[in-house]
Amino acid sequence: MARRDSSFFNLSFLDLLTSALGAIIFLFIITPKGGASAAKVQQLAVYMDTVQHKIFGLMPDSLWKKQVGDTLFTVVVDYKAMPEDKSERVIVLNEPPPRPAEKPVKVSQKEEPKDDPKPEEKPEKKTEETAQPQTPAPAPVTPAPPVYRGDAPSVPCNFSVELAWEDLKDNVDLFLCKGDNCVYGGRKRDRSIGEWDSGKSRNRLFGNDLRTTQEAVRQFDEIIPGEYTIYAHFKESSKNRTSIPVRGLIYTKNAKGEERGENFSKTLPLTEDRVMLGRVTVKVDGSYTFTRK
Repeated sequence: MARRDSSFFNLSFLDLLTSALGAIIFLFIITPKGGASAAKVQQLAVYMDTVQHKIFGLMPDSLWKKQVGDTLFTVVVDYKAMPEDKSERVIVLNEPPPRPAEKPVKVSQKEEPKDDPKPEEKPEKKTEETAQPQTPAPAPVTPAPPVYRGDAPSVPCNFSVELAWEDLKDNVDLFLCKGDNCVYGGRKRDRSIGEWDSGKSRNRLFGNDLRTTQEAVRQFDEIIPGEYTIYAHFKESSKNRTSIPVRGLIYTKNAKGEERGENFSKTLPLTEDRVMLGRVTVKVDGSYTFTRK
């Protein structure tokens, strides 16, 4: 018997049945099996301010158990217009008004009573002495407290000690100590000192080191007065550096919103032990004294 050529019109019933069954199995595989769609699941909406380099958003209850280093799947869904630059804040100091200058008062000499006329004599030239006016002693002026005019810390707080450097290839640790207790990367919280803050964390999925070039110890609820000692440890460098420059910041903000602060710098050598940067004594009102080492 001659073999028939296959064409569209000579398909058997078995061929059609097999094709229909394959289509049903394919649709069954690609169709989602229950669960709410992505639009109905509570999402984490985050907005990034590219000018101030800050991220804002509301975190749902399902993400409260996340820890530092956990991986979240992110999708950029929209771009917003870039926010306008904020006007620079001008801090006005309450200085006493200038006192008007007092005009000098001339003191004239008293005229002596005239005696009986005497024979005229050649009068000698005398220099008239005019009493100089006495200028009042200036009143003591209380010096105004130092006002910090630099950039505030990236995280709002009441007291902050920060340390920053240039290259990610350099590894530096910050220590803030009060007596024998210290807060640093290995001990991140102490009620009498504050909380350690840094971008150092690890991605658990890929093991990437998300190291930053800044570390800080901050107090958020209120200023804890006392004397603190600041240390830093330059412990390693993948570029074989033997020393690096670091920049420090001391910042306070009291209950009235008055800000104080100052910047300092130091060159750290590559050592096995930490290096003392200085001591700072802080009061409840935000005033402080900083003694550099």
